[in-house]
Amino acid sequence: MDAFWIFLARKFPDWELSWALAHAGNKKLVQGILKAEPDWLGLVDRDEWTSDELTQRQRDTPNLLVLPRFCLESYLIDPAELWAAFPEKQRLKVPGGEETLRNALLLEKARWVRHAALWHVINPLWGKLRALGFKDGVLDSNRIPDDGRLLEALKSWHDFLDAQKVFAEFQTRLAEVQALDEQTLFARWLYAKNFYPQVVHRELDKLLGQKPARGRRLALFKTRSVPDDLIFVWQHMGLMQ
Repeated sequence: MDAFWIFLARKFPDWELSWALAHAGNKKLVQGILKAEPDWLGLVDRDEWTSDELTQRQRDTPNLLVLPRFCLESYLIDPAELWAAFPEKQRLKVPGGEETLRNALLLEKARWVRHAALWHVINPLWGKLRALGFKDGVLDSNRIPDDGRLLEALKSWHDFLDAQKVFAEFQTRLAEVQALDEQTLFARWLYAKNFYPQVVHRELDKLLGQKPARGRRLALFKTRSVPDDLIFVWQHMGLMQ
């Protein structure tokens, strides 16, 4: 939420005359609040939601806005955007300039790309499995299954979790992610909630000198440009003419 305080203050100094910001919790909580308060706006991370899921969620909750990137930390992991955010005195500390920064952040690219592919296969799989009634479908004390229904439920789970099918889907998704341009990879696919602290913050400690994690995060949000892909948020808030 700190990032939006920073971005709004820079672009619209009087924004607080019309709006208040609050952290509401996870996506489910946000959607529940928005349905009860149709005049409010809610912004959530995109995470693993597909385009079809986004369309359905926003059809059900018109005042729900979805971040165009994987999560908020995705605004702090792209080497080009980070380099543009560095003041000149910081750039002078990095021998080799932007290329050195880029190489440092991409040193373990293959591992993070593999994780991204897994994330976008396994998380939707869990959601679909729950839709089949796992595990609540057999643990409802009001509808305890007999042997026949129990075996039927277990078989449906088994058929759905076909190992070769899931593995093939993972391989297909991995090839797709490996083929992405780096800007799209950093914006939409890498698990930035971990990539930022585990890679970006660690490497910036090495290149620029150690700094508390929260302090660096705020400093980067203050010096990076206000992202163009957030214009739709300002428009929904009625802040742009």
